[in-house]
Amino acid sequence: MSMPFYTALVARFETLEHGLNLLDAATGDGDHGSTIVKGLRAIVADENNTPAKRFRRAAGGASGSLFAELIGALDKVLNHGNDLSEALQTAADRINQLGQAVSGDKTMLDALLPAAQADSIASAVSAAHHGADSTTAMVARRGRAKNVEGGGAGHKDAGATSVAEMLTVFAEYYPLHGTTAHDQ
Repeated sequence: MSMPFYTALVARFETLEHGLNLLDAATGDGDHGSTIVKGLRAIVADENNTPAKRFRRAAGGASGSLFAELIGALDKVLNHGNDLSEALQTAADRINQLGQAVSGDKTMLDALLPAAQADSIASAVSAAHHGADSTTAMVARRGRAKNVEGGGAGHKDAGATSVAEMLTVFAEYYPLHGTTAHDQ
């Protein structure tokens, strides 16, 4: 069971909540961190549905649906032994379909797509952080940030930051509980 992973995610995102809200306030509505924490707490509090469904219902809105895809991907790796790169790529494809965003649009995909191309968990985390950092210089073409003056250029994307942080917690937790095909 992957509940210790989700408990670790809640703990990490509770410490990041305020900072993520500040990042989001510069380019969105300022509630990204609170939304992520709300969704993660729901995963830990209710075991009646899949983690992705629990997250989606509790978080709501667009980010609830989009981040539920990432949660579902990580859950498949943890509980079903799916390959991390393949699971991340599937999540990225679904997020692209849902949000019509692509790499370079200043979204969570700017961290997720590079992570999906990595050949190990450690390199996926590094790629995700690099991708999140790269959003600072980008002009948003999707999401609320596209409506901000200058498309949010000069501000790091909160969603991309959250992807990198989720993968960081995953990397800290997962080696203790299994490996993917790329890590064997």
